[in-house]
Amino acid sequence: MSLFVHDDEENDKSTIPLNFSEPDIVPVYPEKAINCILPLKYQQEIVEDTLTKDGLLIMGCGLGWDIITANLLYALSTPFVDSRTKKKKRGLIFVLNAQDDELIRLQEEMNDLNWEDESQHERLVIINGDSQPLRRKKLYAEGGVIAISSRVLVVDLLSLIVSANDITGLFVFHAERIKETSNDAFIINLYRDNNNWGFIKAFSDDPESFSGFTPLATKLKLLRLSNVFLWPRFHVTISQSFNIKNKKDISRKSVTEISVKLTHNMNKIQSAILTCIQSCLGELKRHNPTLATEYWDIENVHDRDFVGRIRGSMNSSWHRVSVTSKNIVSDLSTLTNMLVGLINLDCIGFYQNVQRIVSESQKVQAGSKYRSQSPWLNLDEAVTVISCAKERAFGKRDGNYMFEELPKWNELGKLVHNILQEKRTSNLKNQGPILVVCSSKWVARDLTRLLETMQEEKIGDKRVFSCRRFMKDQLREYAHWRKEINPVVRRIWEEMEAEEQKEDESDIVITKTFTRNGQPVSKRRRTRGGSVAARVNQLRAPENFEAVDIDQEMLLELNEDEPIDQESDSLEFEKTQEENQEVLDLINETEQFQHDFDFVHIDKEEQIIVQAYNDKFNASILQELHPSHIIMYEQNLPFIRRVEVYQAINYENPAHAYFMYYGDSVEEQKYLLRVKREKEAFTKLIKEKATLGKHFETKDDNAKFQINRNNIVNTRIAGGSKFKTETDESNVIVDAREFGSSTPNLLYRIGINVIPCMLTIGDYILSPKMCVERKSISDLVQSFSSGRLFQQCKQMFRHYELPVLLIEFDGTQSFSLQPFSAVKYVRSTRDEPVESEIELNEQSNIQSKILSLLYAFPKLKIIWSSSPYETAQIFLELKANQEEPDVGTALDKGANRTIETGDGNPPMYNDDAIDFIQNIPGINAVNYHILIQQVKNIEELVSLSKDKFISILGDENGKKAYNFLNRKIK
Repeated sequence: MSLFVHDDEENDKSTIPLNFSEPDIVPVYPEKAINCILPLKYQQEIVEDTLTKDGLLIMGCGLGWDIITANLLYALSTPFVDSRTKKKKRGLIFVLNAQDDELIRLQEEMNDLNWEDESQHERLVIINGDSQPLRRKKLYAEGGVIAISSRVLVVDLLSLIVSANDITGLFVFHAERIKETSNDAFIINLYRDNNNWGFIKAFSDDPESFSGFTPLATKLKLLRLSNVFLWPRFHVTISQSFNIKNKKDISRKSVTEISVKLTHNMNKIQSAILTCIQSCLGELKRHNPTLATEYWDIENVHDRDFVGRIRGSMNSSWHRVSVTSKNIVSDLSTLTNMLVGLINLDCIGFYQNVQRIVSESQKVQAGSKYRSQSPWLNLDEAVTVISCAKERAFGKRDGNYMFEELPKWNELGKLVHNILQEKRTSNLKNQGPILVVCSSKWVARDLTRLLETMQEEKIGDKRVFSCRRFMKDQLREYAHWRKEINPVVRRIWEEMEAEEQKEDESDIVITKTFTRNGQPVSKRRRTRGGSVAARVNQLRAPENFEAVDIDQEMLLELNEDEPIDQESDSLEFEKTQEENQEVLDLINETEQFQHDFDFVHIDKEEQIIVQAYNDKFNASILQELHPSHIIMYEQNLPFIRRVEVYQAINYENPAHAYFMYYGDSVEEQKYLLRVKREKEAFTKLIKEKATLGKHFETKDDNAKFQINRNNIVNTRIAGGSKFKTETDESNVIVDAREFGSSTPNLLYRIGINVIPCMLTIGDYILSPKMCVERKSISDLVQSFSSGRLFQQCKQMFRHYELPVLLIEFDGTQSFSLQPFSAVKYVRSTRDEPVESEIELNEQSNIQSKILSLLYAFPKLKIIWSSSPYETAQIFLELKANQEEPDVGTALDKGANRTIETGDGNPPMYNDDAIDFIQNIPGINAVNYHILIQQVKNIEELVSLSKDKFISILGDENGKKAYNFLNRKIK
């Protein structure tokens, strides 16, 4: 037998049996293309880049955030096949830090995408803070795109209502606003610590907010990202997309700039206000040399948050800042608002605003002889502002008021007239309405009234559009205002005049910056007109700050009815529903319109729509209206970009755009500065991105702070203490309502396990013996006013051995009660120092209440924390050598388990009502729980019969309560 030949019988015995099983059939779904609506090339590239990589997207303002983010979310929310269950599943995507109007706009875009794709699954779900946990858990299980409050989501993550591994990704809006102490950063850390496969995508269209040292690296570290996508307006792809000349643009003139000159008085007022701001900044630097920064310069006056940034740099030392400095900061806000009002308000409205500011300053000074008026009113330029404002409003020629009209009004009237004439005579392809856009709804209301009442006049060969009828309406409103406030102003003047007779003029305290050329203040009783005292007296004179007397004959003429000729050349207009309601309410309240509205149909090509800028809905307005002409009455960079996007999309039928601005004015400088700042911000970010280091992270890496062993380890076990090691978890039970603060986030970052619960007693449970009630300064003042803090301390002492009151300050504010207690400062008129005249009524009131609290609870511990960072460190030290708290025990304390709630959480009590009923004889801390289960409110309580009281409280207590409530007093 050959060695290579086997018998069949032997072959059967030597064969190894093999078992074959049918593999699981994985369902194969047909490929489905994702239909995105991205008409421009740069939009397509942005979506492609962001889909392939996680990162931070920073765009220039007005480049279409809504359509880009909607397409991104639509593509990311496409259903997929789960490898574990072999079933089709929708991803769970959370949208964070989005505003309400942004969510509405996002819903509209996603609904359009669903309609194009014939799908109703990828919709945006908005969850409010008052939703029940069971409903949220059901929505999480269904998946989809969910917009939710960060405060709600962080509690759900810590409570395991939703697991981090079940989340497909996070989409963060307004990445520039994310701070390391915010709940959004807390969510990102919780998500990335437990989920390393999901995506995180962040978006921002405000590059100017990325400031400071290495802002890009700092923000990427905070967002747990490593990539960044920069898309400025000067990007090559964006410039090519907006180059509509290459797309057969017939007109080649898509934008027309209309530069309007300011009047002589407006120029004088503008120069005077800028000089006042310069003087205030110089005085502020002189008083605060250690706080002054390079930003305190007149060149930055046109920034959106100029005064806010100055105030922010002084917050940490605000309690040490002098009264003069605080008044100057307030004056800076007033002066910057006056600059805006000079451009937007009519002459009467601007004068009324100036009059109100001066009157309020005089009222403050008249309230106490030790107080002085606003520092800027002591400057020569203040008199210029007041006199020129009065001349604009009530200057007369030939016995009539001139009513200086804003130069833009005439140009707007001529422009609208020419457009309507052009539409009637030519066959334009685009026959849409005329869209006029402005800065606010108040300006839109005035422009609507202007276009309705404007009349065409001819002066020689020139065509002029008069707005005198509108100004007469404004004069009526001013007359009503003057009638209301004139007695008050006169009384203030009389009080000041009587006070001046007692005090010497040399007692006026004025800093040297607010004197002419630094000259010393005159000490003589009689002064020349150029001295400081004389200038102050000149400003205080009735003719300078008292309301102007209106000619009675003019008032009689204005009170007569002025019917509007329906056949005149008044311009028709169309208003949105909201503006219609505002105008109708205004008519009913002020009776300033003396004619009736006639509602008639207006053809689309003859409609004039006045709309205020809205960064969230600008794109939808343009796409819905399809205007033939767009008139930008005031500058707005995001809207100008929106118009560019609209023109690029509708290049075959573009709208003609007009851009109006005041040449050589603060309006022009503000727009140019905005463009310059955005370009500089992107240039800085591009340079930082080029030198940005690579970031690598492993599973062992943790973004939490390292805990010092000495703070958590107890090596002494005498007396029954529990031995703790570095691996043992440290827990803190936190009230779910406390997640509006930064403390839970910082506790998690230092390695403490945060357990959210609905606590009845306390805010933080550190151990079975230690309970902490946290109060911010505003909460502390409110709790003292309502008396709730005493009740909270009473409950803590009833259930815990070591009750603690934590008074926490904001890290950006000064560590002092002084700024929060409304300290009243006064100015000394003698040689005593100013500090000796300081009244600390409110501050001493808070301190006395704290002393009263300690007197009532001598064993109460009070912790003063300068910031949430300090609070986290204090909690870590307090937990050393302490046992870990038990969740069940903490929930049981102060809660009545006989009362059931729908969500299973402890019941929430009205402490004020409970305190009230316990003052009734027969109702005490033992039986009030039984009473509140059967009685809904106090109204029902006082209506109970005697038998019902006895059945609830017992025979003796029931009779006491009934007799007390039904006792008749003669």
